[in-house]
Amino acid sequence: MSAASKNLALRRRGFAALAVCSLGAMLGGCAVSGLDGLTAQQKAEAHRVEAYLNTPGQLSGTFVQNGPQQNGGAGHFTYEPGALALDYIAPHAMTLRAKGTHLVLNDSQSGAVTRVSLSRNPLGLLLHTPVRFDGAIRVTDIRTAPGASQISLAQADNPSQGLLTLRFLDQNDRLQLSSLDGVDARGNHVIIQFSDVSAHGIAPKN
Repeated sequence: MSAASKNLALRRRGFAALAVCSLGAMLGGCAVSGLDGLTAQQKAEAHRVEAYLNTPGQLSGTFVQNGPQQNGGAGHFTYEPGALALDYIAPHAMTLRAKGTHLVLNDSQSGAVTRVSLSRNPLGLLLHTPVRFDGAIRVTDIRTAPGASQISLAQADNPSQGLLTLRFLDQNDRLQLSSLDGVDARGNHVIIQFSDVSAHGIAPKN
């Protein structure tokens, strides 16, 4: 079995075992702010995710996007602490750059440039520098299963602004980002699945 097939099988087995919470349940979960309300094991897992997302260096690979609504796309991505870049090859050439306080989408076909504040976009929860689950970001849910884990995040002071769920493969005690699932305040739902992920620079530590 190829490495890609093994990863897909692990993902299917792992996430089949993870209960899926509704948006309302996650936003109304037991956590009050930061890591409040989580078990010691869940807190340890949250800190593993923090370390992974804050590791110096760069992750890169390919992605497939579903949503919002009937929209979608595919291409190549890079992530480094505080910044996410998506280079679309489908449905046509576009670039998305998210860093700091804004997301900028440049559509080379139409020439349109769209600028969105990350303060009201769940993707902004991923791009804090550094990522810290101790106040401003509320951990609403965290779950683990053999070969997989997931963590759901919201703004501690205004969780109704949106929800971001990050999913990981977990092999040999090493995390690998496999997807992000975001729902904004207007109910727009986007899922981005990552594959062929490789790390450049310092290898992630867990």
